[in-house]
Amino acid sequence: MAVPLLLDTDLGSDVDDELALALLWGSPEVDLRAVCTSYGDTALRARIVLRMAELAWRRVLVGAGSAVPRSGREVWWAGHEGDAYDALPQAPAEDGVGLLVDGAPGARLLAIGPLTSVADALDRGARPDGLVVMGGDWSDPAAGEHNLASDSAAAARVLTCGVPTVVVGVDVTRRVRFGEAEIARFAGCGHLGAVLAAEMRSWMRRWDEDFEVPHDPLTALALLEPHLFAFAEPCAVEVAQGDDGFGPEGAVRRLDGPGTVRVATDVQVDAARSSMADRIARGLGERAR
Repeated sequence: MAVPLLLDTDLGSDVDDELALALLWGSPEVDLRAVCTSYGDTALRARIVLRMAELAWRRVLVGAGSAVPRSGREVWWAGHEGDAYDALPQAPAEDGVGLLVDGAPGARLLAIGPLTSVADALDRGARPDGLVVMGGDWSDPAAGEHNLASDSAAAARVLTCGVPTVVVGVDVTRRVRFGEAEIARFAGCGHLGAVLAAEMRSWMRRWDEDFEVPHDPLTALALLEPHLFAFAEPCAVEVAQGDDGFGPEGAVRRLDGPGTVRVATDVQVDAARSSMADRIARGLGERAR
């Protein structure tokens, strides 16, 4: 049977969140029960999810989650969110954090954005069967990473909550890249595929790069195909809250002794790239080859 799954996402900025949603639609191993959008204009992010579902002929339950980081850090906003789509649907009425709370029993929770909504759901009693989180740079305690730095207080709450957690950091995700071959393939997968391909090229131009790093789809793949990854032994972790002596805000480090967090340390790059591309294309409607 498919694994019940909840998704928490800051979809709409980096296109990799949209790619991750398409990947989940193309993965029959999971049953995507609900989506919570977090960080910044969460209503706009939810409207983008609904428009994606319309273009892909999918149904999705989505609600706007927490907008303001617990840490008080200013929200980073790219400025192009939603521009790639035509008229967006109205914002949904559902409470995104409520969807995480109500859907948690028996489900896994995939969190691929700043963790404010997930922390709020935990405070409201959510207890998912497991967490899968995209965040951190686990190779360098002096480095930061967007998701955890955007709300370090929420990150600390989530990563120390005691729920079995898998974390994939940028030290692993940056090893895998999508290039023109994948972009061209997605562009041929209907209206939504063309939108995502255009967004990938736009995001690459923004950073003057000739590749897209699929941070969030790769994190989803750690849930679906963990055999493609290497993981450290479960441990406790610590999240820096600013100038606390070991790194910038949102920096992370593993602690000695037992714990509930398994950190990815490596990935089979070619196999992961191929599997992600196949799943995303399938989620966008590509016919079986």
